[in-house]
Amino acid sequence: MSLFKKSKILIIGDAMLDKYYLGSTERISPEAPVPVLKVESEILKPGGAANVASNISSLGQDTTLIANIGIDTNGKILKKLIGAQKINLISKKDKKIKTTTKSRFISQNQQLIRVDDETNDKINFLMPSNIESQVKKCDAVIFSDYKKGAQNNITKLIKLANKFKKPVFIDPKGDNFDCYKNSFCITPNRKEFENIVGKCSSSQDIVNKSKKLITKLNLKSILITLGSEGMLLVEKNLKPTKIEATSVNEVFDVTGAGDTVIATLCATYLSSGMKDLKFAAVVANIAAGEVIKKLGAQSISEKELSSKVYENLNLADEIENEYFSKLDELENFDRIISNERDLVKIINLIRELGFKIGFTNGCFDILHRGHFQYLDKARKSADFLFIGVNDDNSVKKLKGKNRPINSLKDRINFLNRATLDDAFIIKFSESTPLRLIKKIKPDILIKGGDYKANQIVGNEFVKKNNGKVKIIPFLKGYSTSNLIKKIKQSIE
Repeated sequence: MSLFKKSKILIIGDAMLDKYYLGSTERISPEAPVPVLKVESEILKPGGAANVASNISSLGQDTTLIANIGIDTNGKILKKLIGAQKINLISKKDKKIKTTTKSRFISQNQQLIRVDDETNDKINFLMPSNIESQVKKCDAVIFSDYKKGAQNNITKLIKLANKFKKPVFIDPKGDNFDCYKNSFCITPNRKEFENIVGKCSSSQDIVNKSKKLITKLNLKSILITLGSEGMLLVEKNLKPTKIEATSVNEVFDVTGAGDTVIATLCATYLSSGMKDLKFAAVVANIAAGEVIKKLGAQSISEKELSSKVYENLNLADEIENEYFSKLDELENFDRIISNERDLVKIINLIRELGFKIGFTNGCFDILHRGHFQYLDKARKSADFLFIGVNDDNSVKKLKGKNRPINSLKDRINFLNRATLDDAFIIKFSESTPLRLIKKIKPDILIKGGDYKANQIVGNEFVKKNNGKVKIIPFLKGYSTSNLIKKIKQSIE
């Protein structure tokens, strides 16, 4: 069972291309006292902010990366690598931008030298014009700062994220953290942290200086990575948490470990129902412990990490019990929803369980064969179907003073039987179900008839929230109006 529920995560930062040249060294160069590397293979990987995005995508999240990547040869390679990982890349073209490229030369699992190909010119980061809409529609923002220019306007971006109440996670760099004020969490390593607060003599000293920094910068939390000593999480007004390292004796390459930490921390935090940063830090620690066993900037898959977390924390039974407990709670709700308070509880349970919600609506005055066929197909279109039913007054306004034929109570009971007690049914009094659609936020909006998608009430809202619209054609020759007409004719 996966730990992760799908979220939309926006990464803004400095993307790089990582190159690895692997080979063997058997002699010293006659030109200088250096080994001669005979290159046997080359590995290309996304680095920096692109590696953060890669980690996020590997965890099954909806990933968008905003980064300035050059239109040079290395930039084309990097864009291709990013595209292959189903990452939505937003990058403005500018001939002045040179793609930062780090080339590592490795022999017998030992890095001989790293060559950085980058420009020292200060290029203003080209922010997309739709940055506000990108921040608004995401669930969290990660700033991956490698001091290559992407974070020149970070203060404004943090303010924008806070405006829409999006938690901001930052992998910080540099000699001054003031630009990170008002963010949710920063994740420096010990060297980066001590560069700001001074040398720390003990864990308690780190905690004390973390608290002062949290107050100074108005942060919610700081997660400090301590290498072989694990991690230390300090949250505002909460007891600090020390997390022991999981792979002290199995370190192969620490490249990109910080990227994995911030990516996993953010994704786990969003997935945890209680928004538990402590648990997220524990999972991030396990993820980092796995990637440092591998060569280069690596990401860990959703399945692999979930398995490792269960293995390390013995969570399988606990999560399974929680899952079935929520499922039982959901089953205990009456399928005919009497109030919107219960509606919210039911929706939240379904979302926590990871199921898809479908929604349809109508008067459902006199049920006929066309209704039954339509409702069967609607039920099969989602894990849980919600049916909005017009109350009696709204039916009169829509259909005329002689309608409905059956009262709201009867219509709802007939629907409950027609759907085999397998759909949630709730009344609404408005002429359209738009308010109800906005409250339920269905994954699939279902409508019967010959409509076009743009004619269906709520279609724009559903699509904006990454849902889809499904139209199920009515069975020809069957309608409530036709039935009423036939009955009148038979009486006459």
